[in-house]
Amino acid sequence: MYEAFFVNPQWLHQHLTNENIILVNASAPPPTDPTDYQQRYYQEHIPGAQFFNLDIVADQSNNLPHMLPDEITFTHAVEQLGISNHHQVVIYDQGALFSAPRAWWTFKTFGCNNVKILTGGLHGWKKAGYLLDSGMPTVRQRQHFAAKCIPDQALSQQQVLALLQQTNVQFIDARPTARFNALQPEPRLGLRMGHLPGSKNVPWDWLVNEGCYKSPEALKTIFANQQVDITLPTVISCGSGMTAAVVLLALIILGNKNVKLYDGSWAEWGQDNGLPIETK
Repeated sequence: MYEAFFVNPQWLHQHLTNENIILVNASAPPPTDPTDYQQRYYQEHIPGAQFFNLDIVADQSNNLPHMLPDEITFTHAVEQLGISNHHQVVIYDQGALFSAPRAWWTFKTFGCNNVKILTGGLHGWKKAGYLLDSGMPTVRQRQHFAAKCIPDQALSQQQVLALLQQTNVQFIDARPTARFNALQPEPRLGLRMGHLPGSKNVPWDWLVNEGCYKSPEALKTIFANQQVDITLPTVISCGSGMTAAVVLLALIILGNKNVKLYDGSWAEWGQDNGLPIETK
């Protein structure tokens, strides 16, 4: 089941010199982490990896963090990395599976069908004892990528507001339980506390162990314990649209083909804008 979505460090090590494989570091920090992961990438990365900055390859006209870019912005970025529609893309992050699913979702949304995630990320690669590189990456020859954005993968505030009126759509919030229940302030200043009306809480890190998803059986149990029906049309949100992708990918792995991501998430909904919220 997981082979369609992931490769392990051993497989990557064996195929590292394959010219058809493009390795992408998509590490990104949580909102309270000041780490510059592009600078960290220069300090150490898997040999041959390119860096994909989720905060730069984004909708820069929007003041919300790492919003999905348009086709032109995405196309320019991946072509500069030497990626075509025919390459096999392998994405990794630092190892917690925090940002790699967001990058995976972004690539898939723009029609990159050959994309997988490295289990364990950089930490797993290092744990396996494989060598690292540092410094600026080798500039790859620019390729042609034909982006075709799949409609409505990233939902707007107005779309979410309309879907809240539909009884056959469920909402999942991937934030920690204390934030979901308005017991802990949001890390981004000025936001209200609470959650979307009727949403269910599945903190993203419940689904992950050492940079890998837990077994399908364990995932099903976690969702069931949170009263989530894994077959229903589902909208996922989180603090800013980053870790919502972790929950989204888990549901896709389990066979749900109707899962959408609310891109603005609580960074947008939680503003003092009069939109409905719940705190329990």
